[in-house]
Amino acid sequence: MPVNSAIWWRRLGTPTALSTRALLWYIPGGVLGVVFTVPVFERGAPDRITWLAIAVLAQGAFSGLVLLTRLIPPRICHQPGTVLVILVVSGAVRGLVINGLASGLNPAGFGMHPVYQILTSALMSTVWMGSIGYLIQANKDYRATFETLFWQAVAVQRALVTVPDVRRSDIVDEVANARTAVLQELDSIDVSRDLGRQLHEAAEMLHDAVDQQIRPLSHELFAEKKVEPPPTRFGGLLFDAISNWDPPLRITVVLLAALIGIGSTRSAGLVIGVEVAAISALSALVVLLIRVRLIRSYPSWRPWVSPLAVIALPIAAGLSLELIGNQILGIRPDPNGAMVVAIAIPISVVFITALFGVQAERNLIIASLQLRIDIGQVYAVAAMQVNAELDAQLGTYLHHRVQSELTAIALQLEQASLQFDDASALQVINSARDRLSRTLRDDVNSEVSEGRARLAQIVEDWAGIAAIELFLPSGDFGTATQWKSTALIADEAVGNSVRSGGAHEISVQVAVEESSLVLIVTDNGIGVSPSAKGGLGSAWLDINAPGRWSRESTSAGTKLTVEIIDQLG
Repeated sequence: MPVNSAIWWRRLGTPTALSTRALLWYIPGGVLGVVFTVPVFERGAPDRITWLAIAVLAQGAFSGLVLLTRLIPPRICHQPGTVLVILVVSGAVRGLVINGLASGLNPAGFGMHPVYQILTSALMSTVWMGSIGYLIQANKDYRATFETLFWQAVAVQRALVTVPDVRRSDIVDEVANARTAVLQELDSIDVSRDLGRQLHEAAEMLHDAVDQQIRPLSHELFAEKKVEPPPTRFGGLLFDAISNWDPPLRITVVLLAALIGIGSTRSAGLVIGVEVAAISALSALVVLLIRVRLIRSYPSWRPWVSPLAVIALPIAAGLSLELIGNQILGIRPDPNGAMVVAIAIPISVVFITALFGVQAERNLIIASLQLRIDIGQVYAVAAMQVNAELDAQLGTYLHHRVQSELTAIALQLEQASLQFDDASALQVINSARDRLSRTLRDDVNSEVSEGRARLAQIVEDWAGIAAIELFLPSGDFGTATQWKSTALIADEAVGNSVRSGGAHEISVQVAVEESSLVLIVTDNGIGVSPSAKGGLGSAWLDINAPGRWSRESTSAGTKLTVEIIDQLG
């Protein structure tokens, strides 16, 4: 398997290697590495408690230098070459601190050459921080890939979702019953009695229905329901990585032998070091070869054979050093050194594989992630997503359309109750009866009143309450979805202008700009208070038209401008 140097050094130089998370992983490992390995190589060095203090100070110096790089502009600091330079320099300073403190505390017993200590620290710090950073970034990439695959599966599954509308049906019935109650009140009006009081009572019933039913229900339905994919923990992703990883045997064994050989040579001499390195490397090679043979013979075993091989690596190294090294060859390695070697073997193999892996391994892991997507979870999330969207649509309709219409009827009834013209009052009553007698369920599902037709209907709905001028572009512009959204927004805007702003002159204008419609609603109301809190209408616009709407006070009153693209709604 050829090694692409441009790949591995860029992986080591990922910006994530300088992250706080990478430091938190490396600090304890670096401390333990100094405490357990350096005394093995330097028999006359300070005791382990002293080494612990030295290691903590050295890791502190390393971490401080890495954190100082946050002052460097990201466009410079995040280049792979710059990241590697930072890690090498910080690691060299770490080695200098270790050597300086150890020599100062025990000048006679500590004999490691400062250049060797500095180079070793620089190399190991760079490799480990780079590897940790790469694995952290890989974990993020795999999580992002999993979410992409999951949402793709949800998008496909949505077509198969059957959503019962029992709850929404109950809500529609509840609102319809409130309208029916007012309609019955209007039907029972006796013109021979106090007509003004009866009209006022009917208007109050409508106001109560809006305040106590429609507004709370619309807010509840519209409440954001965030649907998340199931969690993928790092352990699961690491299991996928190890299960699908395919270590390059020659490179792994050579680097493993070099790593162990250098440490053993420094500790016990050249001959013993070579022997220990050879024994450990051969034991690792045997385990990896057994793994390959099992996978070829039983492909379905791969997800379990690979993790078991990683566990078997230190066991094989320990048994080999004891049986071959100690019992047969008479080599007696230091117990702590043997422990370090045993632990280092599987970690080194995994990191070597990660750094020298190719895109094929990444594709294998993605394939494994696809297998982790449970179709039951996909269907459940798709159903939740569809339900949330349908709830939001109904909530928007109740808040923008129904609330506005009922408020207009209530205000017209109130106005009629203050007049002494029975003929005009009966005309208002008949108009209210006609509008309230329409079946709400048909209105919710109907497309007849959408778009241009609904905009014209708004003018009639508020007749006698506010003078509304409507300006629509000539020609066939915009899609049905755009006009539907335009009508909903205009309903809400006109209702707010009258109810909250006290406006009695309103202009509703729709203009065409390239592929979008622009709705402009102006009035002569009291304007927008700087401390006014945005309601559900503003929240709806923030979600569906982010950055494409504005509301401002003018010399005449209030002006609302909304750019409506095809996806709005």
